[in-house]
Amino acid sequence: MQIILLDELKFDQFAMSHPNYNYYQTSNYGKLMSKHGYNSYYLGYVDDLGAIKAATLLIVKNDKNDKRKMGYAPRGFLIDWNDDELVKNFTIALKEFLLKRNFTYVKVDPQIVYKEHNIDGSEKNYGESNLGFVQKLQALGYIHMGYNNLMEASKPRWNALVMLNNDITSLYNSISKEARTKISDAAAMGNKVYKGSSNDINLLFNIINKINPPLDYYLDYYQFFGQNSFEIYFNRLEPIEYVNSSKNLYENEEQKNNELNMQIQDFNIVNKDLIINQKLKSDELLAKYKKNMLEASKLFQSYPSGIITSAVALIKYGKKISFIASGVNDSFKDQNPEYLLKWQLIQEYAKQGYTMVDLGGMTNEFKKDYDSTLKTELSNKIVEYVGEFDLVINKKAYYTGSKLNPILNWLNTPI
Repeated sequence: MQIILLDELKFDQFAMSHPNYNYYQTSNYGKLMSKHGYNSYYLGYVDDLGAIKAATLLIVKNDKNDKRKMGYAPRGFLIDWNDDELVKNFTIALKEFLLKRNFTYVKVDPQIVYKEHNIDGSEKNYGESNLGFVQKLQALGYIHMGYNNLMEASKPRWNALVMLNNDITSLYNSISKEARTKISDAAAMGNKVYKGSSNDINLLFNIINKINPPLDYYLDYYQFFGQNSFEIYFNRLEPIEYVNSSKNLYENEEQKNNELNMQIQDFNIVNKDLIINQKLKSDELLAKYKKNMLEASKLFQSYPSGIITSAVALIKYGKKISFIASGVNDSFKDQNPEYLLKWQLIQEYAKQGYTMVDLGGMTNEFKKDYDSTLKTELSNKIVEYVGEFDLVINKKAYYTGSKLNPILNWLNTPI
């Protein structure tokens, strides 16, 4: 058994059939990173007959001034982590292979679930768990970098997922009540979802409204993953439907409000606390729907053909979907168009036989802001991965560099 370099075709053929397949471990992602300052290598662990038993994409920063050569296997090796003997032998062979090529260490962050959580943050009873995985890798010489809770690592350690099934009713009920309410409200306001093309990537970038990663990344995603894997979708608010739906909602609520008002004045009803509370809520809704009618009329005058209110970019790989970037027009955030956009995609991919949607990374502070609230409420499974490990290849260079980093950081700190 030995480590060899694989060509892109052999690597992808192995990767696509592997249980740990993810879009980071593809030649598409390797080519993307090669365009953005990295070298990409495809390594295979093969037996005497040439059969691949494990493999990994290894990306290495293309920087001649970096004295410590570091490789990174994004989202872990493509290996059967439950086969202890295979993992041990692969690790030994990988260290020997990289030592000859002057590597200092390799960083790896396997998509292995450490714990599963409820949407309130508590650990889920009888959920997926791999408490012994960290100790197993540590015994093989991997250095665990800790259980970080924020965004310090190369990839998020906490992720919000939607596990799919083709029973759309049960799938809908598996997400939070808050999300269902927001989806229903957005659907009633004249929002429409449509698929974009490569010509719409600039529009996507403007809606996402983030400097990092830059626009080039999204253009390169389209180039290297192709239109069959990289897709973008938009939510458009249709002014005429918005006007009509706002008017209908207001008129229906007005009728309900009048009936509640009559019940309050009815002397035959003794206990009116419940009715009064309903009337107060109805008053709030009336004010909201009246405001919406005014906004809808202004919108129709300014944007007769509609306005884009949210967008999402995603990657399809195997039977899984990853939302890699999304955004919402702040002026329409209260109408929850992003909830509707993502839910419609979730149910459509469920119908097509996909098994999971990854809503994206988050921290352990659930519902601390709009983004984390959306991911928490739309998910039906929140996982905490085991985190990052450093596999040390050259101990002297690794530990010398670790000691120097704080000094160099201090020297480079602006006064």
